[in-house]
Amino acid sequence: MSHLQIDWTGWLRRWDDQQAGYLPDREEQFALMLDIVERLTGTPGRFIDLACGPGSIATRAHAKFPSTEIVGVDLDPFLLELARQAVPGVMFAEADLRAPDWDEVLGADPVDAVCSATALHWLDPADLTTLAQTLATRIRPGGVFLNADTMRLGPTEVPRLDELAVALRDQIWTDSHAAGVEDWATWWNAAAEEPAFAGLLAERERRFADRHKGRAITLTDTQNAFHKAGFAEVAVLGQVADKHLFAAIR
Repeated sequence: MSHLQIDWTGWLRRWDDQQAGYLPDREEQFALMLDIVERLTGTPGRFIDLACGPGSIATRAHAKFPSTEIVGVDLDPFLLELARQAVPGVMFAEADLRAPDWDEVLGADPVDAVCSATALHWLDPADLTTLAQTLATRIRPGGVFLNADTMRLGPTEVPRLDELAVALRDQIWTDSHAAGVEDWATWWNAAAEEPAFAGLLAERERRFADRHKGRAITLTDTQNAFHKAGFAEVAVLGQVADKHLFAAIR
């Protein structure tokens, strides 16, 4: 099958459906994030979908803010190609958020808003601290960073509540998949069966083969990282189990 015959939009839709198994209120979360961006910045001039995957946030941001310059950033070559093929009107750039100067792909102009979802938990706490410092140099004063993601409450800080939050989250996932929502592994296995994806998936495997992740990021790690980076206000604007909608105003 040629590149042109692939149903890229269908694969993106299937990705969104699969991800909703882990965050059932995902569409509402995205809508809320974009509403917060608009309330704090007006119509943003420059918007970044950070660790964008196949461009789920970018798709919705472009629909809400059609005149905004939107940039999606990710390292995954397969998901980036899916984004480029399925999401018109958005620029997608390749970058490793753990690498120095990754933000060069953003260009020189200040950014009004940076949004991310279900991705940054793959970083180490130290990586998050460095990322927050970089974002502080990129987001204009009054601009906003939003992240909807798993952030543990802290196994050493509040062990019983942390354990409870993880159990509640796992139950959400179990219930979703029992109801027939496709899970992460099934989606990726299906992609691996598509011959046209073989080269991109091989490159993906090469890039991520040696990536080490230490302990899980906690909510306290996130709050401290953005306070330390100089953001003016930091708060949680929504929570379900250990999933938080975290906001930081520059």
